[in-house]
Amino acid sequence: SGDRVWCSAFCIDAADGSFSEVSSIAYLELHSNSGMVHTGKVALMHGRGASVLKLPADLPTGNYKLIAYTSQNLNEDGYDFLASAKTISIFNPTSSARVENGVEIVAAEPEKAAAAPDMGKITLSAPTVASREQTVTLTLGGGPAATRSVSVWHDDGLAAPANPGIADFKASARPGTSFTYKRIPEYEGEIIRGRVAGLSPDQLNRLSGYCAFISAPGDITDIYSSPLQPDGSVSFFTNNIYGDKDLVCEVENLGPDMPGHIELESPFVDVPAGAIAPLKISPSMADRIASRGTASRIELLFDADTLYEYLPRRENLLLAATTPKSYVLDDYTRFPTMEEVIVEYVTEMRARKFNDKRDIQILVQDLHESSRYPQGSSLMMIDGVPVFDHEKIFRYDPLLVRTLTIYPHTHFMGMRMYEGMANFTTYKGNLPGVDFDANVRIADFHGPALPMAFTGEGLVHDGRYPDYRQTVYWHPVLDIEAGQTVQVKVVLPSYPGHFVVTVEGFAEDGTPVSQTASFDVR
Repeated sequence: SGDRVWCSAFCIDAADGSFSEVSSIAYLELHSNSGMVHTGKVALMHGRGASVLKLPADLPTGNYKLIAYTSQNLNEDGYDFLASAKTISIFNPTSSARVENGVEIVAAEPEKAAAAPDMGKITLSAPTVASREQTVTLTLGGGPAATRSVSVWHDDGLAAPANPGIADFKASARPGTSFTYKRIPEYEGEIIRGRVAGLSPDQLNRLSGYCAFISAPGDITDIYSSPLQPDGSVSFFTNNIYGDKDLVCEVENLGPDMPGHIELESPFVDVPAGAIAPLKISPSMADRIASRGTASRIELLFDADTLYEYLPRRENLLLAATTPKSYVLDDYTRFPTMEEVIVEYVTEMRARKFNDKRDIQILVQDLHESSRYPQGSSLMMIDGVPVFDHEKIFRYDPLLVRTLTIYPHTHFMGMRMYEGMANFTTYKGNLPGVDFDANVRIADFHGPALPMAFTGEGLVHDGRYPDYRQTVYWHPVLDIEAGQTVQVKVVLPSYPGHFVVTVEGFAEDGTPVSQTASFDVR
């Protein structure tokens, strides 16, 4: 409990065995006998993805089942959610809590399951004996082009549950399956769904043509819009919003006579996980479980973003072709009002009054690089969150703002077009002092973790690679060309033990490949 589960995802088209381009996100559900206890997401690109599932520290001891599926799988007639599910044994050495009917005390320690036979044409060489804190070299490759996940981990002797391998996953695919399209496949990223609550059907009818917005403070690319449907439902088509974030949810220009607000829906379906075999525990395992629990807590002390190698991810192209103009407000006279800031030195902005309210317009450039002030609206943002009432910009304290960035082009955001955008970035980056409308709600959102590897090459902390107690090398998406051989370096920890190298993946022709090797550290 409290550990990280490192995940490498393979999403294939059962018709021909190729990697699927249909889905850009997979959903993870962790189940015990009592039901779903934790969730996660994996971002996919061209059928491959990687993520990390951080286990809650208070999970009781027992066996759990980890289930993965995509939105497209929900359309597949008779889809077997358990075909690729993994059973995971979780120990909580700091608590006596156990999964109900999920733990069995036995006299003799359970025997380890036999390793799966090696499959496919693949090269894997590893040392047989190594020294502590040594950097060892593994040789990988051979055969056709393939994409693999590679891990090196400490085998502490605890018996792991028997699980299907990569070949079993391929065998479970069902060519010729029919589909009933109840959910939109998530081609570009997660579709975040919600509903406007607190309004009557008559009030919803009056909002025909309105748009709802979600945005994540701090990242100007994490902003999406959706038209309001007659039943109040909204669907935000994202390019994936990564990490755990606060989402600001609002309906544009919703007056005080409309007390509605957006409530986001859970994308998880709570799959029936079936029977889960109990975890068998022997008194002889106590010392190793306690030692591993202590080591896991120590490992958290070394957690730092600089230790990881971030892998390619799907980007939001909203601002890809834009060259912005930025003003660092500390470089200029610090005026006490935002109106003075705009009038005195921001030449790309002007204020005009419409219906007794001031509106800020941006000098936009067209394809011929000629400039003009628009007839339509420009979008104002504070820390990446849209502000539709521009009077709030004029009332905002400019001393809270670090930079003003202007995007002088026309941008399309769902069914809305904005002629120019501006973002006021504060020192804190979390919307300090912003006066929200009554319809605004801030929701906790858990997106897919950033795909990353930790390989030890060039990644040091306090002079050396951290002493990971279980997984000491992890690369979830390692692509090797046909006939190519690559060498990867693994920095070993400061303690002795038996270590296992596990390689799993698919060759270019769809053939599963897997191989294991092991060595001792003394």
